[in-house]
Amino acid sequence: MAIEAENPVTREEVRRRTMSGTRPLGKSTLALAIAVPLILGLIGGGVWGYMVHAPTNAAVVTGQPVSFALKAASSGMSMYFVGIGGSIDGQQNPTLSVNQGDIVTITVQNADTTTHNVYVDGYDVQSPNAAPGASTSLHFTASNQGTYAYYCAVPGHRSMGMEGKIVVGAGQSGPTTLPPPGPEKLPLDTPFIGRDPNDVPPPTNRTTSATVHVWLDAQVVNAEVEDRTSFQYWTYNGTVPGPMFRVRVNDTVVVHFHNSDPAMAHSVDFHAATGPGGGMAASMSNPGEWGNFSFKALIPGLFVYHCGTPNVPTHVSMGMYGMILVEPEQGLPYFDNQGKPIKEFYVVQGELYTKWAAGTKGNQLFDGTRLLDENPTYVVFNGRWQALTGNHSLLAKVNDTVRIYFGVGGPNLISSFHIIGEIFDKVYFLGDLTDPPLSGIQTVPVNPGSGTIVELTVQVPANYVLVDHSLTRALDKGALGLLNVTGPSDPVLFNPLP
Repeated sequence: MAIEAENPVTREEVRRRTMSGTRPLGKSTLALAIAVPLILGLIGGGVWGYMVHAPTNAAVVTGQPVSFALKAASSGMSMYFVGIGGSIDGQQNPTLSVNQGDIVTITVQNADTTTHNVYVDGYDVQSPNAAPGASTSLHFTASNQGTYAYYCAVPGHRSMGMEGKIVVGAGQSGPTTLPPPGPEKLPLDTPFIGRDPNDVPPPTNRTTSATVHVWLDAQVVNAEVEDRTSFQYWTYNGTVPGPMFRVRVNDTVVVHFHNSDPAMAHSVDFHAATGPGGGMAASMSNPGEWGNFSFKALIPGLFVYHCGTPNVPTHVSMGMYGMILVEPEQGLPYFDNQGKPIKEFYVVQGELYTKWAAGTKGNQLFDGTRLLDENPTYVVFNGRWQALTGNHSLLAKVNDTVRIYFGVGGPNLISSFHIIGEIFDKVYFLGDLTDPPLSGIQTVPVNPGSGTIVELTVQVPANYVLVDHSLTRALDKGALGLLNVTGPSDPVLFNPLP
């Protein structure tokens, strides 16, 4: 028996792939797939360049044109700039010194096998992306004294080592505030990046094992992280999180992975898989390629999947995560004690690391320093600020039994999942479907790369607030949603007094 899960690619693409053959998981292919991240490090790209002039309140000193040439290169797990010519020739990530008022040009020759660019902090100026073998340049007037970082702004590349310093004048002082972002990048690729929480696959309703085909496509998506604020996400199938999959224990899962990102490699690591890298090496795909593998779902539970391409925290933080449910042999109850279907929802928490604070309007850019500091700008449910509110709230009626499949993509923070005004009747802690569930739980800790299943019967009409109970994340960073329950009130259970 073969079962098809979500397939984001066209029939023609599937036909071409079938005609060209499926890449076998032989020793040579596996070795090559493993070697790709070791040689290249993070395969990056896709940050849209833009230029904002230096702050208008800075004193401008007339200077001379000054040019620097750099080469983008990599070795093993490191990436770096190399100086070309003059006093910086051959230096790795050289310090660039200019006088205040100089008109500066920095040109980067891309000698690497992946996309690069260059960005200068303090002046908020960035070059366009350069493909392998191409060059790119930026220009700015060094109107403020100070020492500033220059680095590759492709997400993850700075943390892999592509960073140097530019010293203006005496290298002291300089602006203390970040210039504002560029305007919101339009048009958007989608009106809403968040995965619909109702998008839960139906129960398997099987008593025998089967072969289940699941389809994932790596896509770069320009969308709003909050109203009038754009961000370039890396996704599976165009949403954050990626699709939820549902299989039965001992099913054979065939993963079809395609990379539609035009600039970098991606992959997928299934925590439900027993095998090397959870499938990361087997699925590692350059732009336009396919990677596939199969695994047997040996253990029932709720499991995370995520991108395994270096720099892994960067890929995960940009939105590349989702969940797979492996049902036990007997399945999960589909009806409650009243014989009504249980309402199921899919919610995944993640983090976004951007240059500007939450609430800033314009085009947000990835910030690798915040990622390394584990200090996210946004902590979100389903991809964006307060995604599960308004028209995207979870809906139920009084006396419904609600089941939430909750996960944490991360990459860094533990969630304290709580619903204000409710108590969980059942908690399948850590996504465990082998042991009996816990009961009467108020708040559930969920680790990055893990999940939990909670059930509750809603008895009083209200708007119940889903939060990470590290409440700054909920109130100030966006990890907040609503469970809207309608129906008759019960003054015995809850009665506002005069």
